[in-house]
Amino acid sequence: MQVGPDPHDERPIEIRAHEYAISSDIKQVVKELVDILGATMVAAIGGVSETRAVKQWITDREPQRPHLLRFALQLAWVICEKGDRNTARAWFQALNPHLNDAVPLLLLRERPLVDVQAPLMSAARAFKPRPV
Repeated sequence: MQVGPDPHDERPIEIRAHEYAISSDIKQVVKELVDILGATMVAAIGGVSETRAVKQWITDREPQRPHLLRFALQLAWVICEKGDRNTARAWFQALNPHLNDAVPLLLLRERPLVDVQAPLMSAARAFKPRPV
C-alpha cells in the first residue's frame, strides 16, 4: 500500500494531499500523522491529553475530531513535499509569519477548523524551505 499522495501525479501537492487525506481510512490517517509528527502532536491536534488515545485510534477507536486529523495530514504532506518530516514537525510547532506569528499546532488545537483552515493552507502553500 502506498503511503502519501502519488509522487508521480503532476497536479499540485495540495490537491493530491487533499484527495489522499479525504479518501484514506481514518486509522491510516492517524498512523501517517504519527509517523510524520509524532504521537504527542497528534494527540494535541486530536484534542486529547494522552498518546494512549492516539494508539487506540489506530487500532479500534474512532477519534473525536477526524476532520481535523484529515486536514492536518493534508498540511503535513504539503510541507513534506517541500521538505521532509523534520521540516513538517518544525513547521507545525513554530511561530509562522504567514499566520501573524501564530503556531499552526495551537491553531488546530484551539480554534474551530472553519476559522483556521484557509489561513493554514495558505501558509503551507507559501512555505519555502531554505536551499540545502
